[in-house]
Order: sequence, then structure tokens, then C-alpha cells
Amino acid sequence: MEKIQTENKLFQEINPYKPKTRTPKKVLDRNDFMLLFVKQLQYQDPMNPLENNEMATQLALFNQLDELYALNEKFNELIEANKINSFHTYASMIGKIVEIEGNEALVKNGNFLGAKIILDEPISNLKIKIVSLESGKTLKNLDLGALSPGEHLINWDATDENGEVVPDGTYILSLSYDDKNFPGKLIVSGEISSVSFEEKNPFFMFNGTKKIDISEVKSIKENIVIPNKDNSQQESSNEDMGRNKVITRRIS
Repeated sequence: MEKIQTENKLFQEINPYKPKTRTPKKVLDRNDFMLLFVKQLQYQDPMNPLENNEMATQLALFNQLDELYALNEKFNELIEANKINSFHTYASMIGKIVEIEGNEALVKNGNFLGAKIILDEPISNLKIKIVSLESGKTLKNLDLGALSPGEHLINWDATDENGEVVPDGTYILSLSYDDKNFPGKLIVSGEISSVSFEEKNPFFMFNGTKKIDISEVKSIKENIVIPNKDNSQQESSNEDMGRNKVITRRIS
């Protein structure tokens, strides 16, 4: 019985008279339009053929359609090329030290990569509490006192209250002050650890913990030398360059 069913199935597959299933196209391309035009000429009424001006019009429309398809293909090629260029641009940022507005600062090789405060107005009794992102413990308190408008660097030697060097990692800079609103911005330095293309717009991982868009980057620092506490030096990028290069974007 099974053999008969197999033979019947095989016969149905090779049967030339078997009606073919047709899947209609949702989108017509240039070949489809040319086929329609040829079929129109092939099956036109010989007693009432297409007028010359009608044929010229259809040929002109077909030529425009062909040019639009060719232009669309070029645009697709440009888009793919731009994606490749964007990939290389974003990938080249891995390992770079950048500045962003935020409160997550980085300690690497026992060194604090830096942070600064930009004030629009004077502020009084400004204090900074340094908290480990991993443990949540407060490691040190900095008293900056009263500050005038302008840029002020945060000087921290990457040690805790006991004078011991803190482990490498990310630390939260928590500000406290007497004023009701903070009249400025906190800018921190950190490292681009990776880049992701999973979402519609690529994004960076800042210090391995925070997602940021390229528009959030205030400045990019190349050839940053990060010395270890034992006086050895580690260069993050571009060993052939003899000095630090900072590409600064306007901080608004």
C-alpha cells in the first residue's frame, strides 16, 4: 500500500498536465514592465494598432522607469558603503578616552581619568562623595567649598579615606551643595569599551557600564598615557604619536 502511495505521489510531481500554482508578485520590476509592453504589442488589435505617439509615450515612460531603477540601485550601493564606513568609524572609537556629561568616572591602572565641573553661576559649600559602582560603598569625600563660575578640575588621587589606592573600575561622583539647583554640569572622562550595532542607531559602552550615543561625546582624547602606580606606562592608542591630541566639541 505504501509503495502505491509513493508511486502516485511521484506521478503527480512529474505529471506535465498538473495545474501549476502561481504566486502573484507584490512588486513589479523593470523586466515585468518590459514583458507587459511586449505582450501588449503582441496581442494588439491588427485593425487598430497602437498609434505612434502612444508607443513613443510608453517607451519614454519605460525609459524613465529604467533610469529610476538604476538610480535606486546606486542609492542602495551608497547606503551599504555608508554603513561600512560608519562601522569602521564607530569601531575605531574602541579604547578611546572621551568626555561626557554624567557622574560615572573611571579609575584605570590605579589612576583617576579625570572629571571637571563647569559652573554658570557661583556655588557654595560644594562636596563630592565618591561611591563604588560595584559595592555601593562611599570611599572618599571631597570638599571643594565655594566655587566661582567657570571650569574646575576635580582632583582625586584614586585613594580612599585610608590613603589606599582603590581598585580599577567605575565610581559615582555624587554632588551635594547648599544651593537649591546645581548651576552647571559635571563632565567625566572614561573609556569606550565596545560598540553595538544591534539597535537602529549604534551606541557605545562607556566604561563598560553605560550606553551612550555619539552625540553625547563632548571630546575625544587620543594617545592617552595611563601610568601604573609602579611608574610603568600603558598607552591606550596611537603609539607612533608623540603627544596627546584632543578633539573638542562644543559643550552646550
